[in-house]
Amino acid sequence: MMTDALSPLKRHILIRLLLAAGVLSALLLVVFLTAYRSQMVDERSRASLGFNLLLQAALENAMLKRDVPGLADIVARLGSQPGIRSVMILNPLGEVRFASPSDKIGLKLPALVTAPDTPPSAEFRNDGGGEVLRSVNPVRNQPACVPCHGAVATHPVNGILVVDYDAGEIRAQSWKSALAFAGAGIGVLALILAVLWRSLSRRVLEPVAALGAASAALEQGRLGERVHLEGDDELAQLGARFNRMAERLEAQMARVRIHEAYLQDILDGLPDGVRVIRADNMEVVLANHAFCEQVGRPITEVVGLPCHRSSHNRTTPCVPTLVVCPLAELKACSAPLKFVHHHQRSDGSQFPAEVHATVVELDNAAGRTRYIVESVRDLGQSVRISHEQRLSELGVLAAGIAHEIHNPLGSVRLGVQGLLREVREGRILPEQIIDYMGLIDQEIDNCIAVTRRLLLLARPPSGSLQLVVINDALSDTLRLLEFDAHARGITQQAEQPELPLRLFADEAELRMIFLNLVQNAHHAMPEGGMLRARLVHDGDHAQIEITDNGVGMAAETVAQIFDPFFSHRADRIAGTGLGLTIVKNFVERMGGTITVASTPSQGTIFTLRLPLADGSLENNT
Repeated sequence: MMTDALSPLKRHILIRLLLAAGVLSALLLVVFLTAYRSQMVDERSRASLGFNLLLQAALENAMLKRDVPGLADIVARLGSQPGIRSVMILNPLGEVRFASPSDKIGLKLPALVTAPDTPPSAEFRNDGGGEVLRSVNPVRNQPACVPCHGAVATHPVNGILVVDYDAGEIRAQSWKSALAFAGAGIGVLALILAVLWRSLSRRVLEPVAALGAASAALEQGRLGERVHLEGDDELAQLGARFNRMAERLEAQMARVRIHEAYLQDILDGLPDGVRVIRADNMEVVLANHAFCEQVGRPITEVVGLPCHRSSHNRTTPCVPTLVVCPLAELKACSAPLKFVHHHQRSDGSQFPAEVHATVVELDNAAGRTRYIVESVRDLGQSVRISHEQRLSELGVLAAGIAHEIHNPLGSVRLGVQGLLREVREGRILPEQIIDYMGLIDQEIDNCIAVTRRLLLLARPPSGSLQLVVINDALSDTLRLLEFDAHARGITQQAEQPELPLRLFADEAELRMIFLNLVQNAHHAMPEGGMLRARLVHDGDHAQIEITDNGVGMAAETVAQIFDPFFSHRADRIAGTGLGLTIVKNFVERMGGTITVASTPSQGTIFTLRLPLADGSLENNT
């Protein structure tokens, strides 16, 4: 709350109150002084008239006694009294007969009384020596005066008594009294203004200032700020509504922060780098942990900065004619964009990145804002993951190969040891030598067959098609994985036609298809089970079914299993998510199709249909 200084609103209201009070005080002062002065003058005039009546009675008494010297003496003494300028007695014609200043005797004044019924009067006027209050009283003719002045009907007025009072003293006294009363009025008005200001300040201005301070705190992000107003008036009710609004705003912001953290956690859980760029100013508004690791920068050096700063370590925007800039490419077209960049890490090193970009438009208070969402994949990291996965698969194969080679080598060793023993003892017969050598030769053939199957699987694609016997490729794959199946408690069964089926393909790719499908079936049976591999001749196609009775998959999982980098292994071991993608690409390259049917808790069937080369191997021999 603002208490140490006047706020603009307080200052504005205070100035307006003071101006209004000043104008009102001035108007009241003028009206009061004018009215009070007029009242004072009227009172003084009435007092002078009363004094004149007393003086008139004294003069009439002297005139009745015909005491002219006494009358002149009374006029002279009255004229010397404080506050009286002059006392004059005029005849009906306006000639001064008696006067306190002797120099006025004989002067001719205008007729002051025109009728016998004219009442006494008093008025301010200027006689040349200053302003005076002149009181005029007609001295009417009476029966006692008829002998000297004639009949009353013809001479109604014997004379006129004129007394001039000093008006300066009267006015000064009236001004002092008026100013005293005006000062008292101004004091009362000031007290009223002070009480009004105090009430206005406490009941209106201070609550408004408190609401303003709380609103400023909310604007600065201090959502816990509240306003405390006493009473139950409108402003107190407004403060209560403000607090409820602030509480709802705080709760909404808390939910927004939770959603933002949830979104950030989801993005951070993605293996690929993700960042969101505002299209109009190139500012990165969102990025995940994977992207920060790719470029070797903390989140504070990515979010809030231009996109070219974090991905290309540039201080100026990329040149659209030299690199594929999604902000430029997606201006005219909103279709998803895929391209390859060489991003630069904070240490200056570069890495190849596959970028998928798309446009998202969001509504806000300013209208619709365009954002570019980028998914960035480190191709070097993908190569390393694929290599590690292949090494893992080769490790499984190596265990099975070691088992298959160990048994023949053991037989060879027994045959050699038996042959040596018989030679040393001299009991060897030609027939026995032939038997031993035949056994050794057979086991060596078995070892050669194992190594041949391994070489066929590991051979890189040649790029040229050749006739491949499907039966042999499927049988060799099952034999290579026999040891892995035995270790997992899985029984492998094969069903094949007697006649060999063949197709034009790359033999390494076909064997890789069978290897991935059989391995996936093993992964789907972590507790053991049954695997069936069935090859049938269906017209001009070969149909291969790989069936397991493992955990199965839900429909939403089946819909994604061929997507790149989607992995959902039942044995809870992380895979690359590329195996079935590669299988699908190889099958389609051969002109075939692959489908999958799965039921949770019952198992899965992968079905391949591959076009045969003229039906069968027998038909082409």
